[in-house]
Amino acid sequence: MLSFPLTFHKDPKVLHKNLTAPHAYMIPYHSDAAAIAGIRGQSRAFYSLCGDWDFRFYSKAQDIDDFLSPAFSRAEMEKLSVPMCWQCETDRGYDVPNYTNINYPFPVDPPHLPTANPCGLYVRDFYMRDEELLGKTAQLHFEGVSSCLYVWVNDAFAGYSQVSHVTAEFDISAFVRGGKNTIKVLVFKWCDGSYLEDQDMFRLSGMFRDVFVLLRDKVHIKDIFLKPTLSDDFTQGMLEADISLSGSAEVSYSLYAPGGTLTATGSAKVTENQTLTLADVYTPALWSDESPALYRLQITCENEHFSFYVGFRKIEIKGKVLYINGKAIKLKGVNRHDSHPLLGYATPLEHMERDLLIMKKHNVNCVRTSHYPNDPRLYGLFDKLGFYVVDETDLETHGFQSTLGWDYSTNNPDYTAAYLDRSERMLERDKNHPSVIMWSVGNESAEGLNHRLQIEYFRRRDPSRIVHAEDESRLAHHRIFYEKKEGAEPCDYLDIESFMYMPVSGLENLLQDPRYTRPIFLCEYCHAMGNGPGDLKDYWDLIWANEQLMGGCVWEFTDHSVAIGSNKYLAPEYTYGGDFGDYPNDVNFCQDGLVYPDRTPHTGLLELKQAIAPVAIAAGEREGEIVVRNRRYFTSLSDLSLHFTLEADGKVVRAGALDLSAAPQSEEILSLYEKDESKGVRTLNISVRQKNYTAWAEAGHEVAFAQLLLEERAVEAEPARRYAMAFDETKETVSVRAGETIYTFDKTEGCLISCIDAGKKMLTEPMRPTVWRAPIDNDRYIRHQWESKGYADLRLRCDSFAVAEVTTEAVSLKAEWCMAAPAKAPIVRAKVLYRITADGELSVSLDASVKENEPFLPRFGLRLQMPAGCEQMRYFGYGPMESYVDKRLAARLGDFSSTVMENYEPYIRPQENGAHYGCRFASVTDYTGHGLLFFAPIFSFSASHFTPEQLTVAKHRTELVPDDDITVIIDYKQSGCGSNSCGPGLAEKYQICEKAFAFTFKIKPIFSACVNPFDEIRR
Repeated sequence: MLSFPLTFHKDPKVLHKNLTAPHAYMIPYHSDAAAIAGIRGQSRAFYSLCGDWDFRFYSKAQDIDDFLSPAFSRAEMEKLSVPMCWQCETDRGYDVPNYTNINYPFPVDPPHLPTANPCGLYVRDFYMRDEELLGKTAQLHFEGVSSCLYVWVNDAFAGYSQVSHVTAEFDISAFVRGGKNTIKVLVFKWCDGSYLEDQDMFRLSGMFRDVFVLLRDKVHIKDIFLKPTLSDDFTQGMLEADISLSGSAEVSYSLYAPGGTLTATGSAKVTENQTLTLADVYTPALWSDESPALYRLQITCENEHFSFYVGFRKIEIKGKVLYINGKAIKLKGVNRHDSHPLLGYATPLEHMERDLLIMKKHNVNCVRTSHYPNDPRLYGLFDKLGFYVVDETDLETHGFQSTLGWDYSTNNPDYTAAYLDRSERMLERDKNHPSVIMWSVGNESAEGLNHRLQIEYFRRRDPSRIVHAEDESRLAHHRIFYEKKEGAEPCDYLDIESFMYMPVSGLENLLQDPRYTRPIFLCEYCHAMGNGPGDLKDYWDLIWANEQLMGGCVWEFTDHSVAIGSNKYLAPEYTYGGDFGDYPNDVNFCQDGLVYPDRTPHTGLLELKQAIAPVAIAAGEREGEIVVRNRRYFTSLSDLSLHFTLEADGKVVRAGALDLSAAPQSEEILSLYEKDESKGVRTLNISVRQKNYTAWAEAGHEVAFAQLLLEERAVEAEPARRYAMAFDETKETVSVRAGETIYTFDKTEGCLISCIDAGKKMLTEPMRPTVWRAPIDNDRYIRHQWESKGYADLRLRCDSFAVAEVTTEAVSLKAEWCMAAPAKAPIVRAKVLYRITADGELSVSLDASVKENEPFLPRFGLRLQMPAGCEQMRYFGYGPMESYVDKRLAARLGDFSSTVMENYEPYIRPQENGAHYGCRFASVTDYTGHGLLFFAPIFSFSASHFTPEQLTVAKHRTELVPDDDITVIIDYKQSGCGSNSCGPGLAEKYQICEKAFAFTFKIKPIFSACVNPFDEIRR
């Protein structure tokens, strides 16, 4: 039994014990050179405590050993790496990962916690030399611990703290000594503060960020608040600093311009708290996302040297518009969680940097730190690479919505201290970063007194930035438009209006509403879950066109997962909620990112890159002329070059490259060629690329592309070869031969059941109509309607089949179909005409009607199976990635080839994937080129080793076993992707709502080496 009373984590009146006052993140170095290098592990003041710790897991506090007793032995303790979350060691019995979105994972009775509250004891030794400690204070830093920690140094109690995602710092000078020191940390899975940390994420525990000791001079800088300001015309800057010392000392400083030129230098005697004017800067280089110009401030106090990076930038709201440095910029953002498939919340520096490089390569310029402050080192990367940051308080109480009332804590004075503490510790840590343009009161925590006090605190402490409080906007909007409360108005104490998942139509209404007089920000929109999002273009068409819309952040950057498997390092199996028996759970709702857990981009990230591209291209007035618009606000396009190809039927007929020069927010007209005589399907393909290497991408990196569809010019094709035809009818079947090709139809089903060409069997299953697709994540609501109507189990019935025509040139067959599920009325009826001509071509024409008052169809097409070995696919359509009616910004019209397996998109939870919108033709052949050619004026095409049924029932991609055969689907149309897993319903224009339609497509066996598909489709 532990002699120390473990009560702080259960007492809401105790937030911390012995915690030092919050202050700016800063690492002292022993020289200017070391400070400039900025590698904190090389500072002589820095002692890392990361690495393997002795660890003991307790499933409940009642089992804790008396680890403060002299008799306590570490001999039987296991090892656990720090930083990481202990549940990620999935085979060691340290609790289990638990993914839940809204619901608290414990009974909701604040401040009470579950009786069985797991905890972990961490123990390790560290060594100090007597001379190192001489004249120093020792500060112990924990940069992130979930959910709370008790700390002992040499068995003396050093302190307690909660709030998982900000630094807990303790002065341990009185406990540390020369030689061996022992640190013991007890971390609880839950504390009373966990009621304020109900974020949408895996619930994990442990020391997940770095732990270290800083040795500081007795008199040292305790805090510094850098305050760069700009004149109204941006031609003059001034840098002030509020400096707090632990005593009295000389402070010297030097300010260097971005190019390294010394701008100002000086020194001052500082006693405790003082404001210094460090520099007047004339014609300062301005910091922005496009040009993140940073001044370097070197400060020396006693033996400590610091480098701070200063950005001169001005944030203003004028009327309805947000301005940065006088420009009405757009926030092209993402929401980012700390998430690593092997380490949990732990995100090594290289991992964080990789995230940002991926974002920059895909034109992202804004990050909302959902829903807590991130690792303090990340903000330095934000500054240097150029990101606008919405820094969010570690606060969410969504689970109260369905239990005690959503505003239970937010409108409760008993929680005021906790709310303000969380905001203060974030602001004080991150206040010197120019990248931070907004402070956020937290996420999904309703509205009330404590948010109002947070807002007042942010404004009082830092009036240079704006404040984000989405709940206040959204709930006021709900009262106005949904509850229709008399006299309801937008919240009157906000800087901006902020919304989640508001449909485009709703935004259009707000823009016309005179009550909405502030900038509008979409802190979450376009839910990037699975095969999606499919509504980016509609949002950005509106955002680009309206200054009041300041942009938004896609939800979210990465899929969350805990990797498992016998070789989880090289071949991870990705998990989600419920995979560990965790309850409550929200299944795979955590896999809603633009990248997979290993940071491989989803096709949705490629869509976003195009939607927010800094260059827009349109056709000019003359042939070969284009208009290039620079969407940037601060920099010209002189760092970019434009490369183009003119293609006819997918073949390049012209190519070239030019430099760009358009000034910010202006256009330039370029003539790429004067006249072109090519024929066929003509496209002008334009690639805008970086000329030079940058911090985030190599020279030649494609920043954006555009494709202009030019006038299609007729091509005369040679007449097809005609073959002798033969017709044979039995009681069950009809067979038609044209040369070496034999088509056989089942008269009972009214379907093509066999196609044999040159002795090769082309079908392994009959060709039947289909409306079902394996539901994508964004179908999570509509799928229930589809399933209730039997769409997943429609059976084909043939009501009539007849031979309509038999000549030496063609054979025509007619059928009437009905599609219905057991116990349901028919959904689709269709008249079908099959026509086989003497060139071996089969034409299939459908005239279909859909039952009234039914949900829109997932798709409508014909499905067939081709035999093993038919692995080669080619199509002239939108590729090379998957494309859909509302998800094709990243795709272009062209002639593409791949294997069927390469065409598969491996979503962690299987679903519809790999379709190609806007096809003119497609072929599936074996390695000799023998197979089938499909063509129509326009259709959607897919080929896969997985059937829709396999994809529908599988819960994880690792469950899928590919069929040898190939499932081919030729769709008249497929409904769009949208983002209705959390966002608005799929827009009607992307639904298959038609109640009557006609569709014709053709099939022809080919040897691809001997056939030009364009000739076939033009005959």
